[in-house]
Amino acid sequence: MRSIPIDVLRAFVAVVEARGFTRAAEELGRSQPTISLQVKRLEELVEAPLFEKAARFDLTAVGAVCFDYGKRLLRLHDGMLDEASRQKAPDAMLRVGVASEFAGRLAPRLGQLRPDAGVGSGFEVVTDASDVLASAFRQNALDIAFLVSGEIEAPVAGRWRAPLRWFGVGCGRASTDPVRIAIAPRGSALHEAAIEALRAQGRKFEIVCLSADFAVLVAAASAGLGVAPMIEGFAPDGLSPCPDKSLPALPPVTLSLLARSPALEAAGRRWLGDAVETLQSL
Repeated sequence: MRSIPIDVLRAFVAVVEARGFTRAAEELGRSQPTISLQVKRLEELVEAPLFEKAARFDLTAVGAVCFDYGKRLLRLHDGMLDEASRQKAPDAMLRVGVASEFAGRLAPRLGQLRPDAGVGSGFEVVTDASDVLASAFRQNALDIAFLVSGEIEAPVAGRWRAPLRWFGVGCGRASTDPVRIAIAPRGSALHEAAIEALRAQGRKFEIVCLSADFAVLVAAASAGLGVAPMIEGFAPDGLSPCPDKSLPALPPVTLSLLARSPALEAAGRRWLGDAVETLQSL
């Protein structure tokens, strides 16, 4: 009976998600020829090509099946190893990643992770930009994470669509004046959504505060320095959505829960609780 080594599946899934052998090799810490040989080995095992010849990274029907099942098998495999490690060290701290936008709302709820996740001595909490947390999760430096996502190259345990609004104090300004904004650095989902909306409207803007720390952006908006794009439901008390109709509408963003096992997924959903229950599940 044929069997497929887990490293072969991991290489194939990484290539599909990265849309490239070189980037997949960098993600996995392997050489590019090794990744190429593993993908070729999978084609030999399933006795069919995995990629369409006309488009390099478009999957064949067999490739799509291998990718779908491969992601699920990898998640089960990694979840089993993580749970086994947790059982061997029941007092180990649970490594939690929280995008800074959510820290104020979710940090007080960390105790909700305990009943389902088998947490021993406590939590090691990392708050950072979402792209940094996604990278840390891929590198096995986090057990569970909640972040604002673009394309996540990791198993997603839950995904929600959330409304994005402008928040601030004293928002009203002449529509001919540049919009003064407090915003996360380029590359963040909120930055890209806000800047694209302003440019699409042809509205001039001025960045008065640029920071990856959500608390800094809140302070700037609260002081009236400018308005900030924030996820409705996660903005702090004291800041209200701007009624200024001259500001462009903002598109929704996607929030993702990443978890290393079904048990951690259940724990994560309990942890998020009412924070996401009103959002659209994807």
